Parts: sequence; structure tokens; C-alpha cells
Amino acid sequence: MHFNIYLNMKNSFDDLFNINPSYSTSIAFILGLLLVSDLNTPEQNMLGNWVILLGQTILTNASAQNVIESRLQGNRININSKEVKCYYNPVYYNINKIKEIINKVYPNTNNEIDIIKKCIDELNNKIEELKKTNFQ
Repeated sequence: MHFNIYLNMKNSFDDLFNINPSYSTSIAFILGLLLVSDLNTPEQNMLGNWVILLGQTILTNASAQNVIESRLQGNRININSKEVKCYYNPVYYNINKIKEIINKVYPNTNNEIDIIKKCIDELNNKIEELKKTNFQ
């Protein structure tokens, strides 16, 4: 049951996750103005603090996860860089398209991993050659 609620919640935010950050920020600003229109000052403070706490909880979790993922991947990619925005800066992000642009702008992000894979393949080949010569 809990997992189904999570999937429905994640799917319902799919558009929000893929929208251009500038538009997302603008929408949040407008929603903030609409929410406070009928609230007095203490109610605005309470609602604002509650939303900030919610946001801080999400941000703290995301930033910790991001640090771990970036250490595992070993690369630094910035979709907000001028280089990436020269190729792609839409209202709604197509994740496959942005991956293509990232590979174009940062072509050697997996270079170290490729070198390690190549070394492992060479070692495996050497092991196979040694097995063949020793068992003949």
C-alpha cells in the first residue's frame, strides 16, 4: 500500500520535475502570493514556516543523496552551465535530450571508468591466455 502511494505521488509530480527551473520558480512565486491573500500575519508566518520545514527536509535529504551519487559517479555535470544552455534550454525538459546534450558538452565524464574497464578486460584476456598455455 505504502509503495503504491509513493508511486502515485512521484508520478503526479512528473511534470514539475521536468519543467524549466525558471518557470517552476515563477509558478511557486505566484502560488505563494495566492496562498497569503486571505491570511492574517500569524497565519502567514505559520504556513510559511511549515512550508520551509517541509522544503528543508526534502532539500537536506536530496543534498545528502546527491553527494553520495556524485562520489559514486565521479563526475561533475552542471545542466545550468552556459555550455549546456547554448544547446538546450526549453520550458519542459526532455530527459533523454538533456542526456544527449550532456554527453556532447561533457564527452569524457566516464573516461576513468572506461580506462578501468579496459584494464579489466585486458587482465581477463591475459588470464585466459595463461589458462590456455598452462593446461596444454
